[in-house]
Order: sequence, then structure tokens, then C-alpha cells
Amino acid sequence: MARIPCQWLYLGGFTFRWGRGDTAIDVLRGDTGPVHEDDQRIASIPVEHSWADVRDLDKRARAWLRATAAQRARAAKTALV
Repeated sequence: MARIPCQWLYLGGFTFRWGRGDTAIDVLRGDTGPVHEDDQRIASIPVEHSWADVRDLDKRARAWLRATAAQRARAAKTALV
């Protein structure tokens, strides 16, 4: 469960949630909106400091999407078989 206040960002089919003071960004499946539950969490991105504003979350989310693109593509291809 994320701490309040939180930043949420929907990008690339995932919702990224970062609570103030959290040690990780939660990656949630789909467009969850501003939820605090972990039901849709599929990954966590470790962070070394809290966010200053939504640009921090955007930068981290885009980096995660780039870093996991090949892995997610393989998983999607395998799911189709």
C-alpha cells in the first residue's frame, strides 16, 4: 500500500504509483486510476530518494518501459502461442 501523498502516471499500458517517502515505485497493470491497493501490482522499481514532482515519476516510468520492452514483448509473444 502506497503512502500519501502519491503521484500516479498512466503510460504504456501501466499505472506507475510513487508514494511520498516510498522506497519503490509500484507498477500496476492497466489504467487503475488513483488506487492505493496492490491488487494489480506486477513490479516494483527501487528508488533511492523520494520524488520532487511528477517529472521524476515520468522519467523513472519511461526508463522502466525502455528497460523491460524486450522482456514484455517476449512474454506477449509467448502468451499468444
